[in-house]
Amino acid sequence: MAPRIAARKGKMPRTSVVKHKLTNSGQPFISSGACIATSRTTGKACCRDVGAVDVPYCRQHMATGDPSFRVVKHPKAGKVLVAARQLPKGYKLALWGMRKPKKSVSKKAQEWAFDILNGWMLDPTSCRGSLAQFCACPGPSEVAAIAAMPLKCSGKGKFGSWMFRTCNRLPRNWQLTMAYGDTSRQMDHFFKEPGTKTTSGARHPACRRRHKALSGRAPEGCSLSR
Repeated sequence: MAPRIAARKGKMPRTSVVKHKLTNSGQPFISSGACIATSRTTGKACCRDVGAVDVPYCRQHMATGDPSFRVVKHPKAGKVLVAARQLPKGYKLALWGMRKPKKSVSKKAQEWAFDILNGWMLDPTSCRGSLAQFCACPGPSEVAAIAAMPLKCSGKGKFGSWMFRTCNRLPRNWQLTMAYGDTSRQMDHFFKEPGTKTTSGARHPACRRRHKALSGRAPEGCSLSR
């Protein structure tokens, strides 16, 4: 005869939910240890515990990426990152990946890795949920839609991340362009081939200089060059 399990009278205890303070962009603060991804339909913040040290996303969003972005095919630039919903000014996203010494990264891999401080690089290529790696470089008549924030990396785990924020409100389907390099001349290097003077398109526009977006330059000592 199966043993009987005694049931306590009263209501079942509710699962406790930690409420986090949100920024003006509707995301928890980076220092809170909560996931900064938001819903594509409602804009509601995830707020689950982060999945790794120095990565501001939970395990699920480390695997799938922030739903408020999506990767699309570009006729000339390969894959690019666009807004899956209207994003407010100051919306944060992380370029994250494996943290590796530069000397251990092959020359081919360095084309996609990002220089950080003290001879280290971030290699996002094996991290499918690191969507910022698909940000295109703005063309000569365009400006970066996102700006780099001061780099803060504890170096305690195998991952590292670099935070960015949107410079202005970004409409749905517009591109999140990132400045590759610290000067216009460095960025023009990516547009030497004929017919590639812009990444903008009818379906997925890029911010142009008349939109008065802020500079997307990297903090001193870091480089966005690939």
